[in-house]
Amino acid sequence: MGLDRVGRVKNSLNIDPNFPIITVGGTNGKGSVCAFLEAIYSKAGYSVGCYTSPHLFKFNERIKINLEQVNDETILKSLNLVNTKKKSTELTYFEITTLAAMNIFIEKKIDIAILEVGLGGRLDAVNIFDPDLSIITSIGMDHQEFLGGTIKEIAHEKSGICRPNKHAILNFENIPKSMINELNKLNASLSILNDDYSYKSTSENYNFKSVNILMNDLPLPNLKGKNQLTNLAGCLRAVNLLQNKLPVRLGAIKEGIKDARIDGRLQILSNEPYIVADVAHNTDAALNLYNFISTSKRAGKVYAVFSILENKDIKKVLMPFINIVDEWFVSEINDSKAQKINVIIATLKKYNKKVVINKFNNLNQAYKNAYKKCNLNDNIIIYGSFFTVSESMHGIKI
Repeated sequence: MGLDRVGRVKNSLNIDPNFPIITVGGTNGKGSVCAFLEAIYSKAGYSVGCYTSPHLFKFNERIKINLEQVNDETILKSLNLVNTKKKSTELTYFEITTLAAMNIFIEKKIDIAILEVGLGGRLDAVNIFDPDLSIITSIGMDHQEFLGGTIKEIAHEKSGICRPNKHAILNFENIPKSMINELNKLNASLSILNDDYSYKSTSENYNFKSVNILMNDLPLPNLKGKNQLTNLAGCLRAVNLLQNKLPVRLGAIKEGIKDARIDGRLQILSNEPYIVADVAHNTDAALNLYNFISTSKRAGKVYAVFSILENKDIKKVLMPFINIVDEWFVSEINDSKAQKINVIIATLKKYNKKVVINKFNNLNQAYKNAYKKCNLNDNIIIYGSFFTVSESMHGIKI
């Protein structure tokens, strides 16, 4: 890992963006924060480039302009340019696609770019571009093999997306002191949730407050889960801080909040039966999904379609659901990094001796069999990985 190689190719391509950049990092919540920002700035009339990862069904989901996926021809042209210019320099898949995305944004003369960090922050390819504002959405245990085995080490890697004398929004609670100290030494202009800005919500509306602005009676987001209320607060703080550069009227903020969409995050696919898909693959995301399901599920049985990658903490992702799921529908993910099916089954049996497990050759088959078993008052949870959601829903109209 490092930025030298991708930096050299960036320079040879002369990729030098002249528009404001918001970089979004964190363990969970990155995609949702990008979705809010993308919707709000698009509603405000700006040309907005948004680069996110990974995708669920189609690569084009990663590169969007004005909420629309960029077409194959434009992406292939940009990928070919990067491939030609890199010559003998070895680049990763993500490094190549990051350069290709930014090249497209420059060619299309966008007004603002929203970039989601792929992994960590400090050494992530996205970090070769200097942001005007950085948002860190959360810090949790994930990707320890790359980022370190402690919260302090992970916080250090995430902090790497911040810049001296530029805005850095820490949009989560229980911020490690080491992180605040590091960013103060960097001389980043810090905005801290519940210190510099805050929010309150009712069952009907959302209220945002910062040192110089008050926005009351905003709509509640369509994105589900209490964590989205926090994600939205970080976005509104960003819009507030960039108001001089990119003015946004209140009407555009309201429209953007209502229209923000993201697949695979507490996504309700059906109400009868109640089907929820979520890419939750770490402890905090699994707890968030559990909190949502336990308060919204129907009275009938709960079926879980589940699989996970081998580098994830399977115990902590499964544990919240051990006592609420009636039957598990499991298969291995179609990827070399998939957790073995016998490990998934053994882990489930370890924590629930009476567990009912249905084993399948692929996740699409697992989902279809769970659906067949459902009554209208039953529930299906699809979770464990981006791959789990993608493979389960492949070819199924939602």
